[in-house]
Amino acid sequence: MPEKQPDVLDQAFVKAAHAALTGSAPKTPTQSLIESLLQREKVAQSQSNLKFEQFIGAWRLCFVTGTKKPHQHQNKTVGNGFYIPRWVKMQIVYSPGNSTDYGPKTSDTVGQIANQVHWAGLSLSLTGPARCWSKKNIMAFDFTRMEFKAFGRTLYQGFIRGGQESEQTFWDGHVRTQAFFVYFLIQDQVLAARGRGGGIALWAKTET
Repeated sequence: MPEKQPDVLDQAFVKAAHAALTGSAPKTPTQSLIESLLQREKVAQSQSNLKFEQFIGAWRLCFVTGTKKPHQHQNKTVGNGFYIPRWVKMQIVYSPGNSTDYGPKTSDTVGQIANQVHWAGLSLSLTGPARCWSKKNIMAFDFTRMEFKAFGRTLYQGFIRGGQESEQTFWDGHVRTQAFFVYFLIQDQVLAARGRGGGIALWAKTET
């Protein structure tokens, strides 16, 4: 596969995400998209001045790889992936930390993450603290609270899995013990990252 410059790849990711969300154009073949993501990951540079505010907003999940860690082996792409159906809305939302709930209140590297799924009148939201480690483009997080709604009615809202304690101890933990994303694409319109489990995801910026 010919090498492409990061800005060319980034434009291609914007087009691929837009096509996936709107259906206005043919989708990029999954294997081609994985190859481009791996190439972009290869040339990614750590951002020493990375700040949490760069992530603030809603990012809809467009594409995700399978459980087999995607990588290049002998000039061949190993792994597969799939587009998220348009009728399922899956997104992450980054927002500034609540000063009454979260740890280091004056840092520009901390805030809150929400993982949301909306489908057929059902809504599930997992939220918790998040912190970016700028030297390695890492966003560490923990889901400590859950809200579940059915057709606008809240059925459950509260802490999960000892979430209250986890929320307080999160700031003292080391990233190697926490869930995290390693972002290799951070743009105004798209994000791409590899998770701790090895999978890769592509998100597009949307309205909340």
